[in-house]
Amino acid sequence: MYQFVKKARFYEKLHNRKADRLIVISPMVEPKAAEVAEKPGIEIFTHSADAGEALSAL
Repeated sequence: MYQFVKKARFYEKLHNRKADRLIVISPMVEPKAAEVAEKPGIEIFTHSADAGEALSAL
């Protein structure tokens, strides 16, 4: 999650644009990683079908 946040911040700086949402799709997420994801507001989905609605809104 730390690397994901780092990449998202790099993207924002490079394109001078704030990311609307940070979304991770993974079948397994460690409890510590889920905890880390809460602070920057990363949304976690365990299946792409669960994220379907979130992705179609983009």
